[in-house]
Amino acid sequence: MENNAPGNILIVANYPSDVGYAWWLMENFWVAIGEQFGAAGKHTILMYPQLGMVPDNIRNSGIRVIEGSFMGSGISGLCSLVKTIREHRVKYIYLTDRPYFSFIYMILRLCGVKKIVNHDHMPGERNNIIFYKKMIKKLIHDFGIFSCDFYFAVSEFVKDRLVNIACVPADKCVSIHNGIKIFDNEKTDYANRTFDIPEGSTIIVSTGRAVFYKGIDTLIEVAGELVRHKNREHVYFLYVGDGPDIDTFKSMVVERGLSSRFIFAGYRKDVSRILPSCDIGIQVSHGEAFSLSLIEYLCAGLVTLAPGHCGNGEAIDDGRNGLLFTPGDVAEIVEKIEFVLDHREEARRLAGEARKTAVEKFSLEACNEKFIALLRQQFI
Repeated sequence: MENNAPGNILIVANYPSDVGYAWWLMENFWVAIGEQFGAAGKHTILMYPQLGMVPDNIRNSGIRVIEGSFMGSGISGLCSLVKTIREHRVKYIYLTDRPYFSFIYMILRLCGVKKIVNHDHMPGERNNIIFYKKMIKKLIHDFGIFSCDFYFAVSEFVKDRLVNIACVPADKCVSIHNGIKIFDNEKTDYANRTFDIPEGSTIIVSTGRAVFYKGIDTLIEVAGELVRHKNREHVYFLYVGDGPDIDTFKSMVVERGLSSRFIFAGYRKDVSRILPSCDIGIQVSHGEAFSLSLIEYLCAGLVTLAPGHCGNGEAIDDGRNGLLFTPGDVAEIVEKIEFVLDHREEARRLAGEARKTAVEKFSLEACNEKFIALLRQQFI
C-alpha cells in the first residue's frame, strides 16, 4: 500500500528496536506521527538499524517497521537507503539527534525528499567556536541543500546552542519541552516496603541510566557526607536504573561503607509508584538537554534538586519549585539537602509548587499537541 501513496514519512531510529531507556518518549512521538498523518493519507515508515523485539505501541500503531542503515555502511548502505526512499515514496523525514548537515541530505533531496526535520535532544554544553568556523557553518545552512530544513529543540538551552554554536538560522528552529504522563502523587510507603527502608526515613531518590555522565559518583559522595560526617541516620538514598557503570558504582558504595544506606533498585517499571513514596528527588548529571527524570520528580511532588546548568532552569525556578546547585559541588549539594531536612514547612511548599509545575507545564498531552502542530507546518 505504501508504494502507491505519495508523500510518505520516514522516521529514523538511532538504536535497535529492543533498546529502551528514554526512547519511550520518542516512540510516543512516532506513534503520534503515524496516527495524525495517517489520517491525512500519508503512510509512516519506521527504520531501525537493527530489528529485534518491536515495542507493543509501535507494533499496534499501523506504522510500517523496516530494518536499514541511515548513515554508514559505505556505498552499499547509501544505495540501500536510496532504494528505501524510492520504494516507499518518502517525501518527509523525521530524525532524532542526527548531524546538523551531511552530504546524505543532498542525496535524499535528489531522490525527491521535500523536508527533513531533526529533533535535537543531545545533552551537554558546547564550547564557542572561532569566527571562520561560524561563517562556514552559516554558509552551509544558508545554502540549505546539505542541512536539515527545520530543527526541533528539546529546550531553549538546546535552541540557543543550535543558533549560536551550530549556526542554524533562528527561524529554522523552535523549542518543544518534553512532557510526561501525569501520574498520581499520593504519598505511600511503597518504597519503604519494596526496598526494606525503615518507616519514617527520608528517602532521596535518583533515576536514570547508570553511567558516569549522569553524576552517580557525585551522588555517592553526597551520601557519604550526609551519612558518615553529618550523622543523618534517617536518610536513605535510592538509585533506580541500570547501565554499563552500575558495578563500579556498587563497588564505590561498598568501599565507603554505605551498603545499607545507598540502595540500587535496578531497572524498574514501577517508577511512578516509587517516586511519590520518596521525599527528595535529585538529578546530578553533567549536562541534560531537558531531563525527563526532573519532570518526574516534580510530578511526584518531591522536593527537587538539580544542577543549575543546561536546560534545568527551564523546569526549576530556584527557590520557588525546587533548588538548583553548582554542578558537581558536593558541599553545596549537602547543604541544600540539609536545608530541606531542617525546614519541613519550606520543603512542603517546594513540593507543592513542584507538582503544580508538572501538571500545568509538562504534560505529555500538551507536548504532543505542540509537536504535531509544528510538524504539520513542515510536512503538509
